[in-house]
Amino acid sequence: MKQKNSLFQANGTSYAVPFALIASLFFLWGFAHGILEVLNPHFQQSFNISKTMAALVQAAVYGGYFLMALPAGHIVRKWGYRRGVLTGLMLYGVGALLFIPGSWLESFPFYVFSLFVIGCGLTCLETSANPYATVLGPPDSAERRINLAQALNGVGWIVGPLAGGALLFSGGSIALPYAIVGMVVLCAMVLFSRFRLPEVQDADSGDASHEKNAHGLWSIAFVAGMAALFLYVAAQTGVNSFFINYMTETSPISPAQASRWLGFGGMGLFVAGRVLGSWLMGYIQPRHMLMGCV
Repeated sequence: MKQKNSLFQANGTSYAVPFALIASLFFLWGFAHGILEVLNPHFQQSFNISKTMAALVQAAVYGGYFLMALPAGHIVRKWGYRRGVLTGLMLYGVGALLFIPGSWLESFPFYVFSLFVIGCGLTCLETSANPYATVLGPPDSAERRINLAQALNGVGWIVGPLAGGALLFSGGSIALPYAIVGMVVLCAMVLFSRFRLPEVQDADSGDASHEKNAHGLWSIAFVAGMAALFLYVAAQTGVNSFFINYMTETSPISPAQASRWLGFGGMGLFVAGRVLGSWLMGYIQPRHMLMGCV
């Protein structure tokens, strides 16, 4: 029979506190993604721009992911998970606070640049926090830990459009939610800089393992997985980005109401599917469930 604390304990060391801190980051970047879906229609109204131009909101964030992915991996490999987290929090916080001068300038390109900085920060956070959550405990419970942390990510996806819609579609300043988030994120950075996170090594961290993985990296399964992720993110981003536009144009509801539908309905189902999938993986092999979803 497994011990009660086996999920976060390995080799006589408890990783419950480090895991709780890392899991909080999942909420922060979930919120950053969720509020994007409200920014898109808000900018269309504020700057009188087309839907195509407003899509630069998502392009800036995911462009940051594309350009920062390899540097983020280099940071984690050379300086460890903690430095990767601190770098991500710094960029995220600075990008969010840039919305304050952005509200003075009333410049759409400046907002897009701010979102690009946030995207670079989120890349560092995800590159650091995802693998780190899996090694904070016994290897055989890695999937349970990452699913638990990802549940908080889903909560952030729900809160993002709800908070953004309540503030932005009621005439509030766009700088307010980002100023609050920026200060919270920078406070989290100070906390993480004071707290000594254990630098846990995973099973594949050796030089021989890196060389072996490098040779087998571009396998058919890996390439197919990348293609599937690309299409999945493209579909998710496309639907979420223009959901509020679609609802307001095809039904008699306000943008604020549409943002609540997106938060509770769309993102709520997103979280429910994640929790259900985690439960089903206790009975069905992940690859079989993936094929069933496809």
